[in-house]
Amino acid sequence: MEREQRPGGIWLILAVLALIWGSSFILMKRGLYHDGVAVLTSWQVATARLSIAWLTLSPILLRHISLLPKHWLPLLGSGVLGNGIPAFLFATAQTRIDSALSGMLNSLTPLMTLLTGALFFSTRVRGIHVAGIIMGLVGAAGLIAFNSKDGLPSWSIYAVLPIIGTLCYGFSGNIVKRYLYMLPATATSALALTWVGPVSIGLALGSGLPETLRTDPHAWKALGYVAILAVMSSALALVLWNVLLQRTSALRASTVTYLMPVVAIGWGLLDHETIGWQQLGMIGLVLAGVYIVSVAERR
Repeated sequence: MEREQRPGGIWLILAVLALIWGSSFILMKRGLYHDGVAVLTSWQVATARLSIAWLTLSPILLRHISLLPKHWLPLLGSGVLGNGIPAFLFATAQTRIDSALSGMLNSLTPLMTLLTGALFFSTRVRGIHVAGIIMGLVGAAGLIAFNSKDGLPSWSIYAVLPIIGTLCYGFSGNIVKRYLYMLPATATSALALTWVGPVSIGLALGSGLPETLRTDPHAWKALGYVAILAVMSSALALVLWNVLLQRTSALRASTVTYLMPVVAIGWGLLDHETIGWQQLGMIGLVLAGVYIVSVAERR
């Protein structure tokens, strides 16, 4: 594996990404509901998010459009798997599960990155990598296995959707690392979104979003939260993510999702979601997994 020139810079990007992406779940919740009353549908949130993100990066697209024909297939994979499908999966999941739980489930991304890398991209992994990943996964499983109010086991079928989303992220991370590492990070982000952005605009218009904005007094505010989500989480963070993938391994980069539950839970508490002591204890186990993986990557 290539050596990292500025490990401090890597950790700074990881921290910023954790803050942005950890906040994305509460922003989705604000787009879906106002004081517990449904405003936008999950379809409207997802399509608006992808549309606004693509429009935000469109000026960059004009400078790099010549790269699209040569790299169209991996860019398609990155756009669909890293942006398109997960946007719908996570928005749909949050119609039934808490924002904090959605953030916790996103911690599975490193495992999916490891599995897809080993199975489909010939990624070499060591035992200590696996140990760190397993430790993080045990912590993540503990976070979602207990009811936050009474400590009893609980589950929701909608929790499967974020898990599928993390599988998509795992594929996308490996695609970018293997096939798109030579492109500028901004170009990769803008070109990948080109495969889902224009389609999402049509889908958003067909979803009844214009009518909702006209008739629901809270719709514009909800769309504002989605716009923040799009600009920060799907545009700016996507650029930072691709920078990270160019500077380090896909497995190391994906450890950002170990830190995201801390941010997501913090927002959940501020939004009066109840978090149990069992879940707080499991966060420590997740972060221990982060440490093990990061130490292994430096050796």
